[in-house]
Amino acid sequence: MDEKTPAYYETLIKDEWSYSKGAVIMAVLATSLMAFAGGWGVSGILSAWGGKFFGLFGVGLDGWLKKDLSTFNPLGQETMTNAGIAFGALISCLLAGQWKIRHVKSIRQVWAAILGGLLMGIGSRIGPGCNIGGMFSAIPAFSLSGWVFFVFVFLGSISGGKLLPYFIPPVSHERRLKTKKSAPGQLKQKRNVQIALGILLIMVCLAFAGAAGRTAPSAGLMLFTGLGLGYTLRRSRFCFTSAFRDPTLTGETKLTKALLVALGVSTIGFAGVHISRYGVDLSKLPENMGALARPIGLHLVIGAFLFGLGAVLAGGCASGTLMRFGEGYVQNALAFTAFVLGAIIGDGLYAGPVKENPFLYSGKGVYLPAVLGGYGPVILIQLSALGLLWIIADWREKKKSAGFGKG
Repeated sequence: MDEKTPAYYETLIKDEWSYSKGAVIMAVLATSLMAFAGGWGVSGILSAWGGKFFGLFGVGLDGWLKKDLSTFNPLGQETMTNAGIAFGALISCLLAGQWKIRHVKSIRQVWAAILGGLLMGIGSRIGPGCNIGGMFSAIPAFSLSGWVFFVFVFLGSISGGKLLPYFIPPVSHERRLKTKKSAPGQLKQKRNVQIALGILLIMVCLAFAGAAGRTAPSAGLMLFTGLGLGYTLRRSRFCFTSAFRDPTLTGETKLTKALLVALGVSTIGFAGVHISRYGVDLSKLPENMGALARPIGLHLVIGAFLFGLGAVLAGGCASGTLMRFGEGYVQNALAFTAFVLGAIIGDGLYAGPVKENPFLYSGKGVYLPAVLGGYGPVILIQLSALGLLWIIADWREKKKSAGFGKG
């Protein structure tokens, strides 16, 4: 560490957080979002963004999407939290003096980003739901669909891992050209400029929240929740895609275990929100629990699998793509563009051919407390299941490490 760099700066701004710390903070923020706005989601609004963009050029997509895009709210929950994730990651980079444009290394990465983004977009809308709305919010909300998504996004990630070697740039054995290194004074100046820009961006967000609050009182709160999520994801290097991909690809399960911890914390938090909101009398629950008990059918299986496959190829899931976009990764900027286009395609397919086909779509969801005897049993069962998966993941990592040790 540079002797002139204050220790508190390293601790508070630069040092990475552990996966578990990031998981717990992320779970608390997601629970807070659930309490005052609704479940955390990312992909649901993307087709509307794309539709409004194409509308600028006279291309109307209302009919294809079966949505009235004139009612699009630019200050809605998902728009604000998504923007917050990207800006939160950007602010984290700037305050640490670490932001830079991270270029793609080969044309293979470009194709991987485009193909992966398209598959994520299509899968997230056919499901419908991404790793956040379809799994991370659905499991703690006691929707059986979340567990179905969990299984098939995992299988999709395994398949993506098998295809990934075809998109990884070949290792060059040629000597790389030497790049001119910046002098210590230039590095310090660059860091100070980035810190100033980070502080300025925080002030801009505060000003925006104040202005938006006149017409959308909760917009600022949702924006800063998103900023917290983006900052946390970046500081802890938390990656849902790695959590699903790494156990079979490398045997590493630290992120997998952190994800299971986050789901456990969210389960307890969401249970508190549900009970305080609806009580423990299940007969008084709203019919089908609205969006919480998501429909289960072949469409969910296909959507989750395609999303997992696409996330591995693209180099990031829904939240991870936004986070890395904010960090300056060109690959994820390309993936995000393809993600939006894929969401347009997927939403049109979901609204038409999927929902109209009873073989693909049942329209029925399962709210677990209603079938497992109330909140007490379902909380115990769900936490036990997450704990068992944690033990299996830990065993898998230790077995893999032991195998390497023998080699």
